[in-house]
Amino acid sequence: MEKTISTKIVYQCPIFSVEEAEVELPDGSRGKRWYVVRKDAVLVICIKNHKIIFLREFRSASQSVEWRLPSGGVKDSEEPINAGIRETREEIGLEPLDIKLLKTFDNPSSTIKQKAHCFIATQFKKNPLDTGEPEEKFNEIKELSFEEAKKLLEEGEFSASIEKSLRFFFKQQ
Repeated sequence: MEKTISTKIVYQCPIFSVEEAEVELPDGSRGKRWYVVRKDAVLVICIKNHKIIFLREFRSASQSVEWRLPSGGVKDSEEPINAGIRETREEIGLEPLDIKLLKTFDNPSSTIKQKAHCFIATQFKKNPLDTGEPEEKFNEIKELSFEEAKKLLEEGEFSASIEKSLRFFFKQQ
């Protein structure tokens, strides 16, 4: 097993930083590793009338419209549960009244350091939060049955973090 000797940030921008680590390998030699470090993220599985609320949203990085759950980054000094409430209000205009943590996933890959907090909510009140971001008005909100969501899951239609969260959720059912 490797042992981390030292780390330093070698690049930083508003959405991530790059960390360089010096490690000691099992044979005593040394090596270097690089990681993308991101702020914690949240996503909320919103269940209303036995359906899961999804977004269809254009994502500039992939240049495609993708299936999403209400999600986003945790702001500095913000608790993950409050970020989940804020993101749900911003993205689907509903405020979760019974939000609870389903699971926290550590490090979505071997090169990314980030925690993703997955919440679930089943009761809501209408309480949109305007972010002032013009692209949000183009989001399409869709309510899918569990069966429809499972079909999309099996077809590989979700990003890795959404897929992991939905698989965990469905195992609990």
